Amino acid sequence: MVAGKAYRGRLLLAHAALITFIALVAVPLFMVISISFRKGNFATGGILPTAETFSLDHWRMVLGQPVQQADGTWLAPSVPVLRWLWNSIMISATSAALILALSSTCAYAFARIKFRGRETLLSSLLILQMFPMVLAIIAIYSILETLGNWVPALGLDTHPGLILAYLGGIATHIWIIKGYFDSLPIALEESAAIDGATPWQTFRLIMLPASLPIFAIVFILAFIGLVG
Repeated sequence: MVAGKAYRGRLLLAHAALITFIALVAVPLFMVISISFRKGNFATGGILPTAETFSLDHWRMVLGQPVQQADGTWLAPSVPVLRWLWNSIMISATSAALILALSSTCAYAFARIKFRGRETLLSSLLILQMFPMVLAIIAIYSILETLGNWVPALGLDTHPGLILAYLGGIATHIWIIKGYFDSLPIALEESAAIDGATPWQTFRLIMLPASLPIFAIVFILAFIGLVG
């Protein structure tokens, strides 16, 4: 009986802590959403917008539509929000797909192919993740500036150039996918080799279908990391 009461007490305490944490996260988010449906840029009065304060002007501006002001004039959007949003989604999705393609092939080589310096390269990839990306900004800028002189499409202020810079952050994804490849039984590949499959066919027809869950996770992680 005492143990049951202690368990219920810990359970109630855990629920109270979780509810408090959710409230701390949800209330500011709810306030931001509430302000977006009000006139002006500040929230006054109650939490929910009233009939007098309710307005869709902020959302019209985001969607690129002009908004009529109090003096009757029309205010056009000053920034192309939808264009920026599309650029972010397109660049992030393209980069995530290319990151997945590069990471999966590199991870397969590290997991299944024996070559000199493999462990050193793996350790180097892990050590590189200890340094913040901001340390490489000047180097990346110089590389893209020089590359743009030879290939303008990959230079500064270009989408392909930005995607190329994003492709440098694949070390963590290589380790994640390699760990998954290591968990797959090598007997699958040995059976495919006995049937005459080449290493590329084994990777494409055996390893890729068996690794779809980890590929989905890596793609989502890469996309969120870039679009955020």
